[in-house]
Amino acid sequence: MKAGENEEESLARESVAKIRAWAEKRKRATGGGSLPRLTIKFCGGCNPSIERGLLARIIREDLADLVRWVSAEEEVDLLVIIGGCLTACADRPEVKEKAAHCLAIAGPAISIIQRRENGYAKSTGGN
Repeated sequence: MKAGENEEESLARESVAKIRAWAEKRKRATGGGSLPRLTIKFCGGCNPSIERGLLARIIREDLADLVRWVSAEEEVDLLVIIGGCLTACADRPEVKEKAAHCLAIAGPAISIIQRRENGYAKSTGGN
């Protein structure tokens, strides 16, 4: 964590860096074209150790020029799951079924970006 930075800002910075690297890799692989479609899904908030809304707002603002934000009901290129604690109750197969890739934030922990393949078993590498 950088000096003067709260936990949500630190998590957002790290998440945005991973998403930007993923988006750049996707852009090279697809030849540019359209902006990737992203959405954020939240846990139920029963025991949060982080301010999920603040974290989501920072991520959305920092990626506004790079992605297209869509509804969680749509097919997406990347699903960002924000869970308030390490339980990660929202990180379930049925939540991820419409996402090509997934990044999970569970309290202070951030996953690698995983590609949908046999239950998100494969990493997209470098994230």
